[in-house]
Amino acid sequence: MEKFFSENFKKIDFFLRIEYNVSMKTAIIGGGASGLILATALQNVNEVTVFERNERVGKKLSATGNGQGNVTNLAATKEEYFSFGNVSLAKTLISRYDDTSFAAYLESLGLLLLPDERGRVYPAGRQASAVTDALRFAYAGKTELATKITDIEKTGKVFSLTAEDGRLFVFDRVVLCCGGKAAKNFGTDGNGYALAGKLGHTQTPLYPSLVQLKTDTTHIKTLKGIRVINASLTARWQGGVHTLQGDVIFTEYGVSGDAVFRMSAFIAGKQNVTLEIDFLPPFSQEKMEETLKSKLGKFPETELLCGIVNNQVGRAIMKRAGGDIARASALVKAFPLPVTGSLGFDYAQVTKGGIPLDEVDENLQSKKVKGLYFAGEILDVDGQCGGFNLQWAYASARTVATALEEEARGQV
Repeated sequence: MEKFFSENFKKIDFFLRIEYNVSMKTAIIGGGASGLILATALQNVNEVTVFERNERVGKKLSATGNGQGNVTNLAATKEEYFSFGNVSLAKTLISRYDDTSFAAYLESLGLLLLPDERGRVYPAGRQASAVTDALRFAYAGKTELATKITDIEKTGKVFSLTAEDGRLFVFDRVVLCCGGKAAKNFGTDGNGYALAGKLGHTQTPLYPSLVQLKTDTTHIKTLKGIRVINASLTARWQGGVHTLQGDVIFTEYGVSGDAVFRMSAFIAGKQNVTLEIDFLPPFSQEKMEETLKSKLGKFPETELLCGIVNNQVGRAIMKRAGGDIARASALVKAFPLPVTGSLGFDYAQVTKGGIPLDEVDENLQSKKVKGLYFAGEILDVDGQCGGFNLQWAYASARTVATALEEEARGQV
């Protein structure tokens, strides 16, 4: 009997709050990068509550940049961002709230930032957890930790949220900052898409990005653990090609390394992709062939690439070439590895795809449900490795914050 009255009192209280709710109350679902940035920006003009399914906020943020906190990039407005729709909206917002704006924002919270030689920007102490701490210390609003929102409805002008434990909450505005499907150990299992779907939104195809790649391992079984420094990596697929430079690491399943992570952003969702590794970008194929011919008779055939590339790599190339000098020279410059997949969402840093951009307006408010907003990875926007995705988290959060601030002030 006591349980009956308790549960029904909650329901009565819930509907009373729907009828008499007059204040500007905003729910932020997701206490990651975009959610925390949004919360700190909104707390002066909104009654804000952050809902985080983990025991603490910023769990994924604290691991970014291999734990060093690569927050943005000096090339944030110049490099390519990806979307299955029209990515121009994302580029416009990133230009409006660019890397300079993000740096100034973080410095206002007490951080000092330094770029590296590749333009990647880090906190001076090289600790991603410091970024999380600065955000949570700056936020003085309410946080519901260990609270997973499993249902969302709109009744009249207000939203009702239901938590996994049965609790009910009522808000005037809701911002979905739940992330995507990448790295579910941080709590990003795609629940945000389900919540958006309950209010009529769709989602694009979803793919893991910034992730290790599986390849045919026939010719690299002896190379596990070998790192090729500053290789040139080319991906080819029907109708497309992309080349970049960086480190490639051979693994038991295929390849890893920063060049591979960056390349995965370009090939996610593509079919019949082949990677080609140029082990020595500064040297031409002709120079390679000339050098190998000069070593004939002086070195064993299997060791002709000794002193040119890693010895194990050299042996693998000579074996694949069948001892043919011209073929071996060509393989040094373009060692092909057909891609068979990736390590998937569990190992990916980012989700490619999400809520389509044509379902939101210029303020990232839903075109389907007034008062519903989106920020961060849940939207169909992703960037390359190097701070570009946190830059999008910031730009999208600031966009929503500005819109909600203006709306709140207009009601005063």
